[in-house]
Amino acid sequence: MAETQSHACPLCSSDVTTVIERRLNVPTLQNVTLPDRKSAQNFSCGALTMVQCSDCGFVWNAAFDAGLISYDGGYNNDVSASGFYQAHLCEMADRILASVPPDQDIHYVEIGCGEGDFLRLLHDRSKGRVVSAVGFDPSCTTASPLPEGVVIHRCFFTPQEVSKIPPQANVICSRHTIEHVSDVQGFAANLYAAMAPGRQLFVETPDVDWILRHGAFQDFFYEHCALYNPRSMRRLLAAHGLQAQVSRVYDDQYMWIEASMPAAAPAAAPNDAPRDAPRDETSAAPADLGQHYLARRDALLDQWAKYLGERRQTGGVAIWGAASKGVTFSLLMNARAAGLIDLGIDLNSAKQGCFMPVSATPIVDPATAMAQGIATVVVMNPNYEAEIRAQIAAMGWQAEVVVLNDRDSAPERPEASAELCQKAS
Repeated sequence: MAETQSHACPLCSSDVTTVIERRLNVPTLQNVTLPDRKSAQNFSCGALTMVQCSDCGFVWNAAFDAGLISYDGGYNNDVSASGFYQAHLCEMADRILASVPPDQDIHYVEIGCGEGDFLRLLHDRSKGRVVSAVGFDPSCTTASPLPEGVVIHRCFFTPQEVSKIPPQANVICSRHTIEHVSDVQGFAANLYAAMAPGRQLFVETPDVDWILRHGAFQDFFYEHCALYNPRSMRRLLAAHGLQAQVSRVYDDQYMWIEASMPAAAPAAAPNDAPRDAPRDETSAAPADLGQHYLARRDALLDQWAKYLGERRQTGGVAIWGAASKGVTFSLLMNARAAGLIDLGIDLNSAKQGCFMPVSATPIVDPATAMAQGIATVVVMNPNYEAEIRAQIAAMGWQAEVVVLNDRDSAPERPEASAELCQKAS
């Protein structure tokens, strides 16, 4: 059962909130790998107290401590080896390019640009239309030459950085950054400060309704301290003077938000959004989704632990995807029974030969996992299922492949994915 608490929602100030997840000793960063087992086991830990607002649907970690987080050069969330993800990035870049009339130059700003991969992609696909670009990210370590007219500031975006935005900027973008920021109102205010009449804002972030609907326990982790649904995202931006439209992308796991300043309308004070803002028609009531999540989470955890215990009788077990979902899944499974997960597989060469934080699960390439006798591969994200199956088949690897999702509320058998593979091929 959900646990009712007296946590006031930092987004809409409602005091009708519920704790839907509690965990102790979770890694404070998911996308950091460690060079040896001991340093992985001793990695910095925090706690999760995930609270859901029954009014707006916002979910946040009430136990989050920003002082435990450090986004530096060791942070690595690169998934560029995935064709599915590359196609998604291209689609989002094309949406941005199409938003500006073809006869106009694009002056681009990205808040939370990482290593500048999306910024470079947008620049390349623009065929010369992106004539200047400015990025902000403290974790950026890229030594590769930037395209002409591009600069990346290795810092957080704060009000003091607004002056670094060129006056001709007409596109502001922030992908997968807002969910890492606990100061909900402060970050929204910073986004508004970056805006001006005629500028467009694009934000991409996970949809917490998808997490709750699918019982996706692997998608709650320390870095993501603030998770939104369409209703809460529109409400937050409206409270800071921005009108937003929200669509779902990346097979509905993410939201894509397009926002702008309404003509001649001053910014509203925080929390002044109307209490009767229309609920997203495709979303259930927040409280119902929270209860649904709790029921599915417990069932899925039990089923996966039982299934993996059985599969270990036939050989080793590996997860494919040693990033956020994989770090959480490995930690939770091995906490239930030591050794349920032997290895993590990842195509990111910078992670191979390293260890996941806290669980200390070794990370290897596919060939190494095959050579070590892995008989079961659990795919962490169903979006990558088809390409992973194709790679395993091309290797002649006779592993059983299952997918971490809830289509049948149980570990999925290979034959159940035939239709998806055909669609993706």
